[in-house]
Formats: sequence, structure tokens, C-alpha cells
Amino acid sequence: MGKIQSKPSRQPRQLKKARSFSQPDNKKDQLIQSCISKRKFSASYILPLDDDEVDRMTLQHYIFQNVWKGDFSSPVESSLEHGAKMLDIGCGPGVLVLELASKYPRSHFTGCDIVANYPLQIKPENSAFVKADITEGLPFPDNTFDFVYMRFMMFALTTKDWPFAIKEMVRVTKPGGWIEIMERDIFWYNEGDAIKNWRTNIVEGLKADKGIDLIISPHIPNYLSANKSLTNISKDERVEPLGSWGGILGKAYGQLIMWGAMNLSEAVSNIKFQEGEYSTLVDIAFKDLNSNKAFDKSHRFWAMKTFN
Repeated sequence: MGKIQSKPSRQPRQLKKARSFSQPDNKKDQLIQSCISKRKFSASYILPLDDDEVDRMTLQHYIFQNVWKGDFSSPVESSLEHGAKMLDIGCGPGVLVLELASKYPRSHFTGCDIVANYPLQIKPENSAFVKADITEGLPFPDNTFDFVYMRFMMFALTTKDWPFAIKEMVRVTKPGGWIEIMERDIFWYNEGDAIKNWRTNIVEGLKADKGIDLIISPHIPNYLSANKSLTNISKDERVEPLGSWGGILGKAYGQLIMWGAMNLSEAVSNIKFQEGEYSTLVDIAFKDLNSNKAFDKSHRFWAMKTFN
């Protein structure tokens, strides 16, 4: 079993402009269970499935691309340059797949998600998209991909889902190939007591109500180490400022987190907030986070599939 290694943090570069993609194809989509306040939701995902959420995910992609100065940490650059197959699980609007397909024309990139928010027609020839739910198993044969990537799925996976999801990632990865997971926690450094209480209510409420752990990064190394088909397990982290105190990046990231918090309003409806209180608390929280020079961290974990 490989030893988990850490790397030092690096500074983010200037942000790129976000962009959005085609509207989702929800025809005959049995996953869509309700339309609440004219927003579409899935039975297996607590955030909305509409253009607003697509735009948020696209902005999120570019922010973290700048924070990390790249899209992945696994040692797969050479493989992608010479020709490899990559899978992006929970691809959302497909921004990562589209960009990597253009950057590495000798490789092929597949994105999968529970809803078709990705481009359906206009896309590079070396890219493809598939509607799939990893909690039900990936629709690919064993040993298909050289690199399997999954990020920001903590809102989609319960604590019971995580080991199976990693098992599926490993199953479809070729021996000698790599898997990578990227996550961030709903945990803010330098938060005040009032914000901590509000955030804790959300974290504990969603865990009790839906089995979703919003502070998942401490558990991922254990999930990876428990899989006997993985070796060379590594991890790394970055710091993201929350608010204008952190310059262009901090302002954009603070807006992204506030945007995501507002999109959670339906998911937290069962938690004891009075009418209108939740949105007011979001505004207050992020003003205080900026004043306190708060920040959070994102994490990447990657490992190689053994040849056994």
C-alpha cells in the first residue's frame, strides 16, 4: 500500500472568464422528481439541475483551475499527450472534458452525469458524454480508461455511496492507470461563532436527513487505502480566500460559495429556519467571513491501480 504524501501550496493565477453551455435534455428523464419554485431537482442530487446551476459549476471550474494552476494532479500528462482515455465522473456542463479534448487531441475524453447538462451536438470529435449515475454502477467495461477523475461529488454521494463509487472508479481503470478525486469541505477557517452555528446546523442537518457528509475530505484517504487495488496514494491541498480581502480570486470565490449556499435553500428546507431566515443568514455569514478574512481548502487525492 502506498504512503500518502503531501505537497506545498501554490499561489493562484488570474481568473478566466466563465461560460455556460446548452440547456439540459430532460425528456423522459425519470430522475427529475419535482419542479420547485420553477427550479428542477433530481431525486439523487440536492442542488438544482438548471441553467443557473450550470453557470455556477462553470465558474467553479475556472476558479479551481486557477487555484491549482491546472486541472489534475495525477502524473498523466505524458499519457494524455501521447494518447489515452479519460473519464470525468459527475462532469456537469462538461467544461473539463471539452477543454482537455482540445488540449490533448490524441486522447479521448468521456464525461458522465445523471442529467444531460453537457453539450449534445457541438463538441470535439475526441469527446463523448453519457448519462449515468455512479451510485448505480458505471456503464463501462472493466479496465477501460487510463485516467478516471471525479470532483465535487459530496452533494451527490452519501457516506454509504463513497466506497462503492471508488470501487467503480477502480474497476473501469486500466492496471497502471490513475484515479483522482477532488473535494472541498463545508468548513471555513476564521469563521465566527454565529457563522459556525449556522454552518454546523446545515452540515449536521443534511447528514441526518440525507446521509450526506459535507466534511468528507478527512475520510477519502481511508476509502482509498481500504481498496486493495490502489497504490501510490497521494494528496495535496490549496487555500481559497473567502471575500474581497483575497483580491480578485477571493471576491469571485466568495460569490461562488454564496451562490452555492443559496442554491441549497431547498435542500435545507427541513432544517429549522424561519421563513426568509436562511437567505438573510447567508448574506450575514458572507459579510462576516470577509471581515474575518476567512478561507477554506480544497483537496486532491490520487492513486494508481495495481497490476495484480
